[in-house]
Amino acid sequence: MKRALILVALSLSACQTLAADGKAAVDMTDARTRAQVAEALARAVGRAHVELGPSDGTVVTVLPPPIGPYETNSPAMPIRFDIEKRGEACVAVRHDAGRAYPLPGVTCAPTG
Repeated sequence: MKRALILVALSLSACQTLAADGKAAVDMTDARTRAQVAEALARAVGRAHVELGPSDGTVVTVLPPPIGPYETNSPAMPIRFDIEKRGEACVAVRHDAGRAYPLPGVTCAPTG
């Protein structure tokens, strides 16, 4: 009987933990949050600085670097990151590669 109760308690707590994981949103209107996201995504793409595109907080895009003085156009495309909550942490998941990057110091809220 004790084992059954323990198994039920463990399975219920596991369901609650998994339910909190998934799609999330960050407040990109907050300057501090926006700066922290930009810093984390700059590391993710291997650049010193990045410019972020418009965002609804659930998807963040890193814009390509500006073209140089001897270029007329560039094939570079924005890089899309989906925001997710994993446990207590917020992560940015690179849409094209599926790799997750931590967003230290950033608070996010589940969206669904």
